[in-house]
Amino acid sequence: MGLRVLVACEFSGVVRRAFRERGHDAWSCDLLPAEDGPNAPHLQGDVRDRLADGWDLMIAHPPCTRLTVAGARWFKGREGEQAEAIAFCEILWSAPIPHVAIENPIGVLSTRSALGKPAQIV
Repeated sequence: MGLRVLVACEFSGVVRRAFRERGHDAWSCDLLPAEDGPNAPHLQGDVRDRLADGWDLMIAHPPCTRLTVAGARWFKGREGEQAEAIAFCEILWSAPIPHVAIENPIGVLSTRSALGKPAQIV
């Protein structure tokens, strides 16, 4: 089989299925159960507990609620929540996985985190 792929913060199974259709051993992981059923290759729980499970690639879709600039006017009084969201993304980025991609809108990750400027904007 191809790569061992972890799709972090995904419960829909869309990205996971795309990788599996191409021959990869792909698993999604989210706090929520998989939308495509209990037999789906899905790890329900905190993805941080699964980062050292021997993955070759991780595609992460962390929640953008506290990271996007679109809601910046609502951040006042929620700086702690934003700091936690940034720390979560930094943990994903520094995971012991050879290839990591983090999908997120333009926001605070490029200015307030160790990640710096995005490598790619699509």
